[in-house]
Amino acid sequence: MKKILIVEDIHSIRTAIKDVLAIEYSAFDAKNYSEAVEILKSEKIDLLITDIKMPGKSGLDLIRHVREHYPETLYTLITAYNINDYIKFAKDYGVWNIIPKYSFLDLRFISVMVNKLLTGDIFGVEKYFDKDLIINDKNTVGKFETPPPKGIVFKTIKSDKEREFLSNRIGKFLIEKGAPKIINQVIEELTSNAMIRAPRDEKGKSKYQLELPARDLLISDEKIELSESDYFEIGYGIYNKTFIIVTRDKFGSLKKEEILNRLDRHINVDETTGLPPGISDSHGRGLYICREVSDSIIFNIEKGVRTEVITFLDNNENKSYKSLSIYER
Repeated sequence: MKKILIVEDIHSIRTAIKDVLAIEYSAFDAKNYSEAVEILKSEKIDLLITDIKMPGKSGLDLIRHVREHYPETLYTLITAYNINDYIKFAKDYGVWNIIPKYSFLDLRFISVMVNKLLTGDIFGVEKYFDKDLIINDKNTVGKFETPPPKGIVFKTIKSDKEREFLSNRIGKFLIEKGAPKIINQVIEELTSNAMIRAPRDEKGKSKYQLELPARDLLISDEKIELSESDYFEIGYGIYNKTFIIVTRDKFGSLKKEEILNRLDRHINVDETTGLPPGISDSHGRGLYICREVSDSIIFNIEKGVRTEVITFLDNNENKSYKSLSIYER
């Protein structure tokens, strides 16, 4: 049985997480850095889940300790503070998942995260919902279809013309159901990435992005017809009051390090100019906007094989602090 260590100074949160995870795993808990270090000495921990700010040494100190002494142990963070403040640390120390604490933790989200990290079974939007989520995966090409209640419809896209039509139609449908208008920007970024940036040739170059000097601009041609091997999928729907957008491509060319680097370049400000270093990076800006607009954006990557990006916008509650969720196998 896999062993998990939960480190959190607030007893109620620590106990709630432990109780949920103890159903499937051997769960240990500690209220601070010192207690955690003692448990690490005596138990072979597979996954560490630690709060960032605690009395004494922090969760960041604990991750440094684990990286040095227990390199096979996976680790992730939870925090009540703005995750953007820790993106640079995440980039430098390979922290791919940070979950914010809202009024209380989303224990289902944590349970899914743990399962994905420990099993490598990372794909599938259905993991985040109850069993009554309906998924229509027939993939009628290019034609809009109203999703069922508590359901998602997937469509295959073969050209930029189809991408533009479906993006507009999906955005209109979701906005009519109560989604914010900025959801159009999320759809545009995710579908553009899946169509133009994801497909690569044998030399690793983008197949459909026009050559331009220096800047990371996304330029396409509305007449683009994708090769059959480059078709991608978009899924859309509503579960209760959560709006769902999913894109799937067949390349797995998005790198987890690139995601953190792009976010870091938009979050941190250059002391000389007073501006983010990535202000001219269109891709980074698009990822940053998607993450800031969405309540959750989840990247699932199988290197060189496929990428799945899942986005949730919760109409019940706009969460001010956004999670960081990147899985790669």
